[in-house]
Amino acid sequence: MTWKLIAIVVVILIVVGVAAYILTQQTTANANVIIQDDTACGLNDASCLFNPASYNATVNGAAVFWRNDGGVNHTVGTNSTLNANGLDTFTSNSIAHGGTYSHTFTVKGTYHYYCTIHAWMKGIINVN
Repeated sequence: MTWKLIAIVVVILIVVGVAAYILTQQTTANANVIIQDDTACGLNDASCLFNPASYNATVNGAAVFWRNDGGVNHTVGTNSTLNANGLDTFTSNSIAHGGTYSHTFTVKGTYHYYCTIHAWMKGIINVN
């Protein structure tokens, strides 16, 4: 009888542990744009990118989420040289592996953004 009780407790603990693990994991579905790299991100490294490079969002709609799945820190910031006057501006702090950044767009337009650490990493958000 005692061994059955121990077995039941062990099974319950395993189920609870697995459930807790699953609930704490971030998935690609949580982010609209994934920040990727090859854990080095040398100058003009093509493996360092925003995926997708272009994303469509809605004015005052759901926030756009970026998540860093790479091995080095990145940022997300508007490119004021390419963006029209009057568009939202944003710049994240450094985003470590697994970290996220979000922005809710309030003005319609085409937003060019880039990683301020790796300036060749560029993306576009089209806001309608």
